[in-house]
Amino acid sequence: MHINSARLRELRTARQWSQEQLANLSGLNLRTIQRLESGAKISTESLRALAAVFEVPAESLLEGKPTPSQPAVEAMREGVRRGLEFTGTTPRADFWWFALAVVMVLAFAQLIAEATGPLPLQIASLLVLVPWLAACTRRLRDAGLSPWWQLISLAPVGGILVLLYLLTYPTKATEPTEATPG
Repeated sequence: MHINSARLRELRTARQWSQEQLANLSGLNLRTIQRLESGAKISTESLRALAAVFEVPAESLLEGKPTPSQPAVEAMREGVRRGLEFTGTTPRADFWWFALAVVMVLAFAQLIAEATGPLPLQIASLLVLVPWLAACTRRLRDAGLSPWWQLISLAPVGGILVLLYLLTYPTKATEPTEATPG
């Protein structure tokens, strides 16, 4: 995230605070304030601290408006494109947009099945089965969980609920690798 350095400087000078005073009030380091006013990236914690000090919404301190990681249609398309791919990860928002697409396909097939018989729903269910398993595998991996957790859905009623809960876990932050002296 990039902070709007001009807005930060404007808010600080409007209150007639020095950079050092802002650092003390926000609990941030003076050097951090200096870097932010020169346009450096800002962490979520620093953003919240500054927003609290200035009593403004955190989004108002950022450059531009935050945008979702991917538009909904693109996330659905990506889920279909990667339908047979069990490697890699899928971010939480993208997974749930794909899940919505799967639900819409099945609902449409159900509507057709009511008029023509069960065959359209059965065909649609088979068509989405492997892409759904692949998407769940990538999503669980993204959450830092084993893809084998999908087997819990075989337990009646509660298993599916547990799997859906696990699919809501946030993305697990990757740990930075430390260089070993040597």
